[in-house]
Amino acid sequence: MRLYPHVLAVLLALVLFPIAGNRISHLKDKDSFRDGKLRCVICLNYPDKNLDRFATGFNYEILKAFGKSHSDSISVELGEGIGNHIDSIALGGLDILVIPASEYKDTADVAAVAMGDSSIIWVVGADKHRSRELVRWFAKFQGSAEYSEMKRRFSLKGGMISPYDDILKANAQTIGWDWRLLAALAWSESKFRIQAKSPRGALGIMQMMPVTADRFGVQDPLDPEENIAAGTRYLAFLKDMLSRYTEDPETLTWLTIAAYNSGGGRALQDLEGKERSSATAAYTEAVIKRYVSYGGKAPSVLLSPDSLGGIDPGDEETGDQEEEHDDNE
Repeated sequence: MRLYPHVLAVLLALVLFPIAGNRISHLKDKDSFRDGKLRCVICLNYPDKNLDRFATGFNYEILKAFGKSHSDSISVELGEGIGNHIDSIALGGLDILVIPASEYKDTADVAAVAMGDSSIIWVVGADKHRSRELVRWFAKFQGSAEYSEMKRRFSLKGGMISPYDDILKANAQTIGWDWRLLAALAWSESKFRIQAKSPRGALGIMQMMPVTADRFGVQDPLDPEENIAAGTRYLAFLKDMLSRYTEDPETLTWLTIAAYNSGGGRALQDLEGKERSSATAAYTEAVIKRYVSYGGKAPSVLLSPDSLGGIDPGDEETGDQEEEHDDNE
């Protein structure tokens, strides 16, 4: 009889130890990404027919959601040259690399995790705790309302124009525009791809040049909310600056769009007729056509030299604004 307490204690230890061990293992898995800042690179700029044009934007948002629950902060950048980034993963200089599954080469130094889309994988260090935690987290995230909303937005169902319609609607109100017009401009700049980058370095949905992005408060140019908000603030700035040249709201709107493309001074020169073959006139017309295709109302009077009256395209202040802006994708 005296042995019973000892036997009971041993049995309890045998039962409880695996439970405690699993709990400790789980905590270790979760903490495997907690080193202050999560460093991520998306490298999906490959001609893979299986990749959706919004794949970068979709994975960016999943990375942000993961970072929110697993790190104090997260940085997400675009990358080129998968080999160099694989080396960074193996050496611990990078935490997560998002690449096409077709580009992955199996190696003992890294591990690959499919995150819902078989054409895309997330690459992490070979430490099994990291891949295990990714799988566990994503399984839970897929059942969340946040993920369901992401899937809805990126499916473009129900008459949606882009995955970022709500952001475009909110920002369009701040400058008194039909949101479909702002969407038409964004499409002309990037086709709603957060990864769009011009030869001169303009980046994101609104193709913000680094100097302009910094001036209008962008910290992460890939972030759709930041990029669209900054682009809209820049449009408001141009609209206010150009309002001295016309009292007609419609003329001012199209003049602002032209200025977004080439800068205020150049837009005035183009639209006065001095450079009618320039890309600015074509850009403005393209935005108008896209806006009409979205259900917007075509302008009653297209901009022309006559519609602009006595504009002085030599105005120094206007001419100095954003000469660097460039949207030639």
